[in-house]
Amino acid sequence: MIVLDTTACIDYLNGNENIWNLISKIEGLFYITSITIYEINIGLERTKIKISEKRYNELNKRWLEFISGIEVLPLNIKEALEAARIYNRLESKGKIIDDNDILIMGIMLSNGFRKIITRNVKHFKLIKEIEVLTY
Repeated sequence: MIVLDTTACIDYLNGNENIWNLISKIEGLFYITSITIYEINIGLERTKIKISEKRYNELNKRWLEFISGIEVLPLNIKEALEAARIYNRLESKGKIIDDNDILIMGIMLSNGFRKIITRNVKHFKLIKEIEVLTY
């Protein structure tokens, strides 16, 4: 059971060969978090405004097809509590990172997930319980 971070989803949808090669070698199910849905959709909305409605429609269609075939892990109470513990642990060490990444880690750890595929190695490597797979 492996979580795909937002960077991995973006690269996968854009046809990045490195992520495709890594995913094809891994057996098992892949998951994303509701935070990734949020982050991707921010980017999609920006595409509509900054690039074009046509490009937005192309990307949004591909994204909706992708998430229709993958399980999404939600942010609920236990996940939020775990994320708060992670935040406090990092803050006590003077390591402040993006809240969205902390929420993703909270969702992962509270649901027994220990592996993530991401290009954002810097943030996720801060939590020793998480194994970071990169490409």
